[in-house]
Parts: sequence; C-alpha cells; structure tokens
Amino acid sequence: MVREEIFNQIWSEQDQAYELMTEYDSMPHKYREDVVLYQAEGEFVDAVAMHPNITITELSEILKKTPSACSQLVRKLKVKGIVDQIRNVQNNREYYLQLTPFGDKVFESHVAFTKACREKMRKMLEKYSKEELMIALSVQQTINEAYRDDVENAHLYFLKEGFLKKKK
Repeated sequence: MVREEIFNQIWSEQDQAYELMTEYDSMPHKYREDVVLYQAEGEFVDAVAMHPNITITELSEILKKTPSACSQLVRKLKVKGIVDQIRNVQNNREYYLQLTPFGDKVFESHVAFTKACREKMRKMLEKYSKEELMIALSVQQTINEAYRDDVENAHLYFLKEGFLKKKK
C-alpha cells in the first residue's frame, strides 16, 4: 500500500471514530437500574463530584459549556434527584452545586461504568507491543495537533468575518 492510500485510510478511520463517538455521546447510558443519563449529564455529575460546592459559572468554564447550557443540565439533574443547589449565604444570587446522596451513588456507578469501558479497550489493545502503542500515541497526538490548528484557523477566520465574538 502506498503512503497516500495509508493516509486516506487513516483519514477515513478518524471520520468513523468521530461518527461513533458522536453517536455514543448522543445515546442514553444506563448506570444503574434506575438511572439513565446522557454523556453530557454523566460528565456534569463527574465534575460536580470532583469539585464540590462549585458554581454554575465555574463549572461552565471547566466543561467548556455556556452557563446557560450548565443551568439546563442542573435543572434536569435536580429533577432526577442527582444534584442540589445550595444558596451562598454571603451572596444570595450565587448557588453552590453538590451531589445528593443519590447523586453520589450515580457518580460511583458512572465511575465503574467508565472503568469497565477503559478496561475493555485496554484488553483489546494487549495484542500490540508497548512500542506499537507508543507509535499509535505519537500518531494520534500529531493528528490532534492538526485538528487544533484547524480549529484555531476556523476561529480566526470566523472572528475576522464577524461570525464569532472574541472570548473574554
């Protein structure tokens, strides 16, 4: 196989990986018999668990989502009994987020689910030597560098064209 064919195959595999990850992220995940969450909700639960008493604004910065999107997730997770908002006694307009006892159990289930997924992939990769895995890692890092460059160039272009506003 010539180098250009290999490159095209890598490109095609990256497209397929993106499609699979997008599909996976859009599907609900069952963490327990009584808990179904979407990937964004699971990530939100993880972040609240790892940063107790965090505000929506702080969380939005960590998750790289808008405060509005985070507020919507808070509402959904409050209805499911997973997250509580606690008013800041020094600032009545500010609320801290924390997991409920049920939310703690959901977090533990999510951690176990993620661990099982990682373990499955680790086992699938056992057929490759450490050296082969290091090469795969290096290739993926180079591909990610190209994606970062594409994203940065798109931001600059759309900022210049007035489609985006400058980040604060």
